[in-house]
Amino acid sequence: MSKRGKAREIALQTLYAAEVSQSTWQKALKDNIARRKASEDAAEYAEKLVKAVMEEKDRLDEMISKRLENWELKRVSVVDKNILRIALVELLFCPEVPPLVIINEAIELARTFSSHEAGRFVNGILDTLAREVRGI
Repeated sequence: MSKRGKAREIALQTLYAAEVSQSTWQKALKDNIARRKASEDAAEYAEKLVKAVMEEKDRLDEMISKRLENWELKRVSVVDKNILRIALVELLFCPEVPPLVIINEAIELARTFSSHEAGRFVNGILDTLAREVRGI
């Protein structure tokens, strides 16, 4: 697994833990980095992703909500919501990462941590967002 792939998994697990437990995102991140024995590069990228999601959560959620058809964000699973947030952070703030890589990695996260159907859902939302954010 690539360093960024590992970082995305750590970021997802951290955001999930912070949302469903009493833990702060900082503690959850530290615990996940240690548990996953992440390299310094992966740990730094995971922290960048988590910090950006936490700082931009309202903006991200608004952008995602506008793309949901006949659905409300509060009905989206915690895992799927955080996968979308992480990918949207990368689309917005990581121009060095190609949009197709971001989308494919998000789909794999959805298949691994959510369901096969979640992969299609994530793909549909991110495809639209990538076109809007990156103009592809």
